Amino acid sequence: MDPKTLIIHILGGLGISASIMAFQFKKHGAILFFRTLNEVLFTLQYFLLGAYTGMAASVIGCARNIIFKKRVAKGKDTRLFIAVFSLLFFLFGLVFWEGPKSILIIVAKVLSTVAYGNKNTTVMRLIILVTSTSWLIYNYFVCSIEGVVCEALTLLSLVIGIVRLDILPKMAKKQ
Repeated sequence: MDPKTLIIHILGGLGISASIMAFQFKKHGAILFFRTLNEVLFTLQYFLLGAYTGMAASVIGCARNIIFKKRVAKGKDTRLFIAVFSLLFFLFGLVFWEGPKSILIIVAKVLSTVAYGNKNTTVMRLIILVTSTSWLIYNYFVCSIEGVVCEALTLLSLVIGIVRLDILPKMAKKQ
């Protein structure tokens, strides 16, 4: 295996770990910390793969996550930033257009912007089910094996998180 391929696999493996961990936390800040780490690692992987729509979206996603983490922690409104980042994702999706598969990333990033701008982690997890599915398909098209595995495991982690953190506690309160 050549060094570039090895680095691509290592970055993807670390990104997978960060993504899986993210949705097992109750706190908005912890989720966004690990999602930002995931975005940084996949930014580098997408660059090495020549998947520039994914790379650009991940760079903007890092900035978005950092801003949202701080604003939500301080109880500040995120609506203006949701609009600004959604517009940025749309524009960068067009600038780095790779054909119809770029639509998957634009939609995923706009929806995840709404999700991460929301302090309700239940709503966040539910929206990310859709965005993670879009990323899974995109990763398949750009041949990011780790990306496909990451999103499959993220979907599993989301379902576990939804059951463990959202459904079971509500069921316990009813009893």
